[in-house]
Amino acid sequence: MTQQKLKSLFISLYPFVALAVLVMALNAYLQGRILTSLGLIMVSFPMVFFLARLFLRPIARTSANLNLGSVIVGVGTLMLIYDVLVVQAGVMAMLGLLLSIFWLLYIKWYSIFPERSSPLLAVGNTLPNLKLENSEGGEVHTDNFKGSRCILLFYRGNWCPLCMAQVKELVEEYKTLSARNIKTLLISPQPHRYTRSLANKYGVDFEYLVDKDNRVAEQLNIHSNNGLPTGLQVYGYSSDTVLPTIILTDEKGVILYADLTQNYRVRPEPVELLAFFDGPSPAKVTQNFQQVSLGSLDNS
Repeated sequence: MTQQKLKSLFISLYPFVALAVLVMALNAYLQGRILTSLGLIMVSFPMVFFLARLFLRPIARTSANLNLGSVIVGVGTLMLIYDVLVVQAGVMAMLGLLLSIFWLLYIKWYSIFPERSSPLLAVGNTLPNLKLENSEGGEVHTDNFKGSRCILLFYRGNWCPLCMAQVKELVEEYKTLSARNIKTLLISPQPHRYTRSLANKYGVDFEYLVDKDNRVAEQLNIHSNNGLPTGLQVYGYSSDTVLPTIILTDEKGVILYADLTQNYRVRPEPVELLAFFDGPSPAKVTQNFQQVSLGSLDNS
């Protein structure tokens, strides 16, 4: 099994394990096992809360290490280690320690993409004429948008709450973008019906586009094989998706900026994108001309 398949399986199983351990913690508390129950709550609650927050009140970005959650899990881990070594607790404490490892894997393994490189997206290059489809299946070429400055947002799909929050942020900036003659292209490999649903939801004059079979993502080297969480295939999504990517171009199609984030939870804010249309400072351009934004560190 490839590493990416393991990641897809991991992110589907981890929340259920965390929820199960949280229930066990409440049961341990009722039995009077205070130290064990508190440790289990602290190592399980952050993931349950984080995912619930994502779906109930979506956010577009977090700190790279989910700082507050990591502190809570760390304290819970120390409590469970004490429980195992001194109190000689049994299986429940060991399961809690396993969940601590899951949290670390989520932060340092699942959330991180391999080293990303896309020579076509070097700042100063002219973006190739990309062949996409609109929400109805009609053919669309990116060269048609020359004459306008463009934001091309490649997002994983409607299933991704961070992607949806990022789209919403751009929708909220619609008047500003329109006034500055900036076209916004929202591009995903998801089925056309989901893209139509997104267009109907917001109704603003963005370009809602589909990268059929991930062909453009492969062309730009931003595809993600087996990037879909296991189980979402039942909703019609392909197992292969796209790595979150933002490209900014000027009126001639020349690339001003490319955000190739290496952490799917770390994404640039709209104000950062707008600043690049006024000319990025040299300090913000990486050595290979591909900017990896640190995003906002305020959200934990």
